[in-house]
Amino acid sequence: MNTELKLQALVDGELDAREVRELETLLAQDAHSAALLQELKWTRSALVSHEADVKLPESREFYWSKISRAIEAEEKHAVTAPPERVWWLRFLYPAAGLAAMVAVMFVVSGGRTTDGSASESVTEDVNVVSFRSESEKMSVVYVADENGNFSPVSQEAKHEPEAEK
Repeated sequence: MNTELKLQALVDGELDAREVRELETLLAQDAHSAALLQELKWTRSALVSHEADVKLPESREFYWSKISRAIEAEEKHAVTAPPERVWWLRFLYPAAGLAAMVAVMFVVSGGRTTDGSASESVTEDVNVVSFRSESEKMSVVYVADENGNFSPVSQEAKHEPEAEK
């Protein structure tokens, strides 16, 4: 236990005689710990002497019995499914989850074919066609020019010297 916690335990009266003697020797040697102990004692006395005395309009037992009765009443009115409906709900929830997963996988897979290639056309007004082949690990996007002729979007840049151009 660190020194600050031991000092707090001393103020709270939670230490045995051996630990109190050990702390007293420490306090004789360490001025910082002695100052902290004095501050903890002042704080404790300020809290104890200025604590507000709160009176409840009812006794403690009556107050907790009201809470207990409210919990019991709420449990009685809790909506529970009839036993005949429970068996198919146990089947319905996993089946709905499985159907949702299949639908997501179908949407994600898009128009893939059995050889792993896929071809996709976007809207007609954009004039773009893309092709993706998983087996070749490549994608090609074709964009149409004003005349409707398609050409790949990016081609490898040729590094030709300026004089040959």
